[in-house]
Amino acid sequence: MKNLTLIAFFSLFIFGIGSLNAQSVAHVNSNAILEAMPEYKAAQSKLESEANRHQTEVERQQKEMETIYKNAQTQMESVKDKSETEQRAMMQQLAPVQQDLQTKQQAFTEYQRTASESLSKMEADLMKPIYEKVEKAIEAVGDKKNVGYIIDVATTVPSGVLLYFKGGADLTNDVKAELGL
Repeated sequence: MKNLTLIAFFSLFIFGIGSLNAQSVAHVNSNAILEAMPEYKAAQSKLESEANRHQTEVERQQKEMETIYKNAQTQMESVKDKSETEQRAMMQQLAPVQQDLQTKQQAFTEYQRTASESLSKMEADLMKPIYEKVEKAIEAVGDKKNVGYIIDVATTVPSGVLLYFKGGADLTNDVKAELGL
């Protein structure tokens, strides 16, 4: 009985080692793959253009609010040395301006929020098909090369997840070829 258990243990050990050897490890650099893709560059360009458009609008709104504030401040300074009655009259005159400024500030804050959401959604919509295309190409190359594990060095190295890596095939160029790049 001991011999049978010992044989079973060694058989499992030997077959286990054999299956581990069949699972090779390779790596890709997804940043290099993405940067070589024309559709990625086009998506980045669209995102940058949209971000610039939003930034221009933010700057315009900021300047508008700053102008209103400076004008109100100048008017208040002009009655600083005047009588209390004139100062109260100016305060009443500036109350609608102050309300307008608060309304513009709220609209500005809302614009910033919606612009940020819009950019995030646009990025997701533009990038999702590109990421899926790269993922399918990586899977296809992994199947062709009979690779069990493919590590993306572009995402693991900066985050500190990959502690040590030596060897393994670099499939970046194979994935680029699969994508026709």
